[in-house]
Amino acid sequence: MQTGPVRLTINPPMAEIVFHRPEVLNAMNMEAWYALDKVLEEVTARADVRVVLLRGEGRAFCAGADLNDMAEHVRWVETGEWTVPEIRRAQRFLQSTTRRMRRAEQIFVAAVQGFALGAGCEVICACDVVVAEESAKFGFPETGVGVTVTNGGLFFLPRLIGLAQARWLIYSGEFVNGKQAKDMGLVAITAPDGQGLEKARAAAERIAAQAPIALAMMKEGLDRSMETSLESVLAFETEALVSTVCTLDHREGARAFFEKRPPKFTGK
Repeated sequence: MQTGPVRLTINPPMAEIVFHRPEVLNAMNMEAWYALDKVLEEVTARADVRVVLLRGEGRAFCAGADLNDMAEHVRWVETGEWTVPEIRRAQRFLQSTTRRMRRAEQIFVAAVQGFALGAGCEVICACDVVVAEESAKFGFPETGVGVTVTNGGLFFLPRLIGLAQARWLIYSGEFVNGKQAKDMGLVAITAPDGQGLEKARAAAERIAAQAPIALAMMKEGLDRSMETSLESVLAFETEALVSTVCTLDHREGARAFFEKRPPKFTGK
């Protein structure tokens, strides 16, 4: 277990990333963003990790940007200490976390309790599966403080919940609870309050039991389907099937099915 604002535990085939600033509801400052980027770099390089669970310590998943950081950034802009190129460079660095999550072969599962706002909601949008407690709160308060949604939120949100709903959430800054988020399509699974982490771990374990090569190819295929043509997806499906049919995992999966036993996948 690492120390710091973002912590990583690895127990193959699963890993767990924990936002660990409970005193500020796991709000993100620059130190936390750097820590998140570092642990993502480490875990996504691991061939023995198939699923990564993200969660927040304490009463929230992530309540967004740290207000102390925000106040400091305002001061830097006012005094000219933070120039436009520096702002642009900082933003591109923050977006590297989204790129790492979507380019990785691992499946990302979020366990949400309490707030997932702003940056927190952007992180869950970049996850593959979101499990939320019924009273969890999702939203984008950015326009209320005069800034914009970042880190891929504008890409993922309309694809997850539809353009009309995405417009409303972003324009209004309104929060929705876990049940509403599931109805919209932002959340895959809901759980009673206090049971979200347990249910998320069960979901992560179920995914981790599947064939890793097939999982990675399906993650890539689903992402491609969000921004390409039907013919391109059909071509990808063909090549993906050719690749997976030739794996030892497929042979093991087929044998296990006929022998009525759990398969033992090796990623080969």
